[in-house]
Amino acid sequence: MNPRFYIDTVSRKRPWTPTVGDPDPVREGSELCLRRALACRILELDVADWLETELSRSQLPEPVMAALRSNQADEVRHDQVLNMAAAAYGWDPSPDDAAAQALRQEWLAHPDPPVVKAAVLESSVFFVILPILRRFGGVTLRVVARDISGDETAHAAINRQLSADLGYKFSPSLSRLRQRTVEWIVDPLQVVGDPQGAPEFWLECSDSLLERGTAPQLRDTRRASMLAFFEVDNGRIPRYT
Repeated sequence: MNPRFYIDTVSRKRPWTPTVGDPDPVREGSELCLRRALACRILELDVADWLETELSRSQLPEPVMAALRSNQADEVRHDQVLNMAAAAYGWDPSPDDAAAQALRQEWLAHPDPPVVKAAVLESSVFFVILPILRRFGGVTLRVVARDISGDETAHAAINRQLSADLGYKFSPSLSRLRQRTVEWIVDPLQVVGDPQGAPEFWLECSDSLLERGTAPQLRDTRRASMLAFFEVDNGRIPRYT
C-alpha cells in the first residue's frame, strides 16, 4: 500500500460550494432519463456509509484514512447539490423515487465488500450519470456535473486502489446490479439525431468503464477517460474532466 498515492490524489481535488442556478430547458427526449439520474442521488450518502464500514474494520495507514474521510465529506456535498438540483427542476419528490429506492436496497444488501461497491458505483454508474447531465441537461445541470466530477475522479481512483491493496475484486452479481441500475436510468432516453441519445450508447459506456477502464465512445468529450479497473498506476490519476 503506497500512502503517497492517496495523499497526491486528495491534493488534486479543487474546492467548490454547492450552488444551483435557475432550471433551464433540457434536451427534448432526455427529461425522464435526467429525472431518473437525479433520483439515484439517494446512493451518495450510502457511499459515505460504505467507506465508514471500511474504516471501522480495516487497519489502514493514516493517509488512506484521511483520503476516505475527505471522500465522505464530498458525498455530503454531492447529496446537497443534487437535492438542490432536483428541487429546482421540480423533481423532488419524483415519480421515480420508489424505483430508485428499490435499486438502492439491492446495493445495500449486496455482499461484496463496501469499498468495492463504492468503486463500482462511482466508476461505472456515476461516471455515466455525470456526462448524461452534461450532454442533455443544459447549463444548470452541466455546472452541477462539472463540480461533482472533479471529486468523483479522485473517489474512483482511491476506491479502486484501496480495493486492489486489500485484495478485493467485484463479483459478477455486482456487475449485473450495476448493469440493471444503468439500464433503468437510460431506458427512457430518446434524443433524436444525437449519436449519444439512445440507451445502448450509455450501456456500452458503463460496460467499458467497468471492464476496460475507458469509454472510447466519450473520448471526444473528455468526460470518461479512466485507467483499468483496480489497475491504477500510482504515478498517474485518471482524469474525468
